[in-house]
Amino acid sequence: MRKSLLNFLASAALSFGLAGPVVAQEAIKIGQIEAQTGPSSYLGFMATQGAKLAVHQINQAGGVEVGGKKYPIDLDSPDTQGSPQQGLIQLKKMLEQDHRKYILGPTLSNVFNGVREYTRGYDGKLLMFAPATAAHPELGKPGYGFLLRPVVFDTAPEGFGTYMVEMLRSKGAKKVAILMQNDAFGRFVVDIYKDSFAKAGIEIQTHWFEASTKDYSAVLARIAAWKPDYLFPGYTDAALYDIVQQATQLGLTKFWLVRGSLGPAIRNKASIDEYIAYMPKYFEEAEKTDPKVAKFIKDYKDFFKVKDFPYDLAPLLQMASYDHVFMLAEAMKRAGSINDVAAVKKELLSMTYDGLWVQKFDSVGGGIHSYEIAEVRRGGAIKTTLVKPGSK
Repeated sequence: MRKSLLNFLASAALSFGLAGPVVAQEAIKIGQIEAQTGPSSYLGFMATQGAKLAVHQINQAGGVEVGGKKYPIDLDSPDTQGSPQQGLIQLKKMLEQDHRKYILGPTLSNVFNGVREYTRGYDGKLLMFAPATAAHPELGKPGYGFLLRPVVFDTAPEGFGTYMVEMLRSKGAKKVAILMQNDAFGRFVVDIYKDSFAKAGIEIQTHWFEASTKDYSAVLARIAAWKPDYLFPGYTDAALYDIVQQATQLGLTKFWLVRGSLGPAIRNKASIDEYIAYMPKYFEEAEKTDPKVAKFIKDYKDFFKVKDFPYDLAPLLQMASYDHVFMLAEAMKRAGSINDVAAVKKELLSMTYDGLWVQKFDSVGGGIHSYEIAEVRRGGAIKTTLVKPGSK
């Protein structure tokens, strides 16, 4: 009698849709290789926090439902310390021991360069979401089918670098001084931008600094003597704060950044004339007008138990990695599999994801996404321009 009653209740639950999906024992294993300490670590730190928040929310909701089963996500995000050697050690463990098929990062080009050849041996067996600038030339090449570059910082056809160089040309700029950190990323940035500047008829002068530099006065004096229309300084926010402050003391008051926060401009608002930066969203304003962003910021502060949201610490990587976890989950749902990498990639390349920002991929895995251009003027007035995919 008891057995019959249990069978009836189970049957009734299925008939009326009360049973729900089965919770699978198997987990979706995602790895993340980012620098959370060391030079430029704020990039990896924020990317890691975005992914952790997304994984927490998905798991709290019961996991990712695929083929009638719900799968939790297992995220491993060790600290590469910005070291190519550490990045390779960690990636080997993820792929060889943990059998992870989905990798977020790296953001740093030197770490990507340290893992690229090894990762090619897993082509067809994993997907890597690598924002690193050095990853872009490899998209679509044989042996790099695993590679996606979801955030495009540079002069790719759909990238905002092309748009921003044209923006400088339209402002009448004739001379731009580049002050870049002397590392793999900095050298790559100069290589890709020199052609774009040349095509726009803008003369450039390139200068370098080492990661340990704190006093930029000597190199800034040489730049000031050349009298450029704009200064294009190195990418790390830690360096930008010092560079902008010291540059204004030498009469350099116009700054152009392809990717950067507004923090250095706001801090020096009394001495800059113009500060042009790219960002996925101007978060301080979007928090007031975009319910998704407002919820994200609230959830972030609640989850990490912090009073203030780090607006000036590259929210680009934070919101990007957050969305990428949800994009990956959605692609698995559409593919009907958590393990069929080819099917998941096919779905990723076909979707347009409307999350914290609108994102999609081109045919070889390059990111196409909306972004905003922010122009800060003396005194702190800020003007933003939204640029949507395909609107350039």
